[in-house]
Amino acid sequence: MKQRNKYRTEKQQNVQLLEKALSLKERLFSLLALKRGARRLRRWFIIALIALPIIWGIFHSVNYAVEKAYSLSIDNISYVARHGMISRAQTMEILGIREAVNMATLDVTGMKKTLEAHPCIASATIRAEMPETLHIEIDERIPVVFVEMENGTDTGDRTRLFMDPDGVLFPVNEAYHRKFMNAPTWYLQPEDVAVMKEGAVIKAETCRPIKELIAASNAYDLAEIPAICEIFRPKDWKLLITLENGTEVLMQVYDIKDQLARLAMLLEHARVSKKPMRSINVIPKINPAVIYAESPSAEADSQQKKK
Repeated sequence: MKQRNKYRTEKQQNVQLLEKALSLKERLFSLLALKRGARRLRRWFIIALIALPIIWGIFHSVNYAVEKAYSLSIDNISYVARHGMISRAQTMEILGIREAVNMATLDVTGMKKTLEAHPCIASATIRAEMPETLHIEIDERIPVVFVEMENGTDTGDRTRLFMDPDGVLFPVNEAYHRKFMNAPTWYLQPEDVAVMKEGAVIKAETCRPIKELIAASNAYDLAEIPAICEIFRPKDWKLLITLENGTEVLMQVYDIKDQLARLAMLLEHARVSKKPMRSINVIPKINPAVIYAESPSAEADSQQKKK
């Protein structure tokens, strides 16, 4: 077997040497060369027939995968706003999304950063769920009070912001905060905040009595204690508030609930006796100081007597 293969190999090499000795014209029209070329063409044709379907299949698979990826639009968006202040449409506007989201180009981390960078949003959670669902959940900042600088009239700085329960200041947006536009205003002292701007944080101990005051007053009906309009803190221990009915109330920063209970009792007495109060000091537990508002006729008589 080895000898026969060797013989055929040697014979083939001899034939090739003889062919090389021929002229180019003779080689082109050589029957033996034509047969050999035909065999080569047939072999490459068979290889091409086998390879083309494989190449086409690979190309089609890759093309299908790419098209499938780019066609994975997320039309189903699950949206939850914890406090219901910012709508789905408003959140999509913040994200800059005006059409279907593409799964292939979805940047969940970037979207989360965009939402949490918004001053009215405390935190956000975004999760993509195959094949076509995007879950978005946001936690909005809750307005507790408006804040302004008490000396704003003198300095010309009339910046007005909201404060959340953590003491963080953030801008007022009527589209988000329609339900909070009647919140009371706390007039800050210069030492209360380093810079009056969104993102600034008021110290916890500074805003603690304000938060306690708002939380405790919300437990009363407006018929018992009218809405608080203004809050001043002229001293560390003192609070001065103005109610919607014009009554001024002097309080201390401790025992807020007990003081509001005394205030509700005094206001009830004023309603029953039909004697409106101009100012009330609810700090004393016994015999709180009350100054009654005089009726127009009584006030006129008083002025006449003074003359």
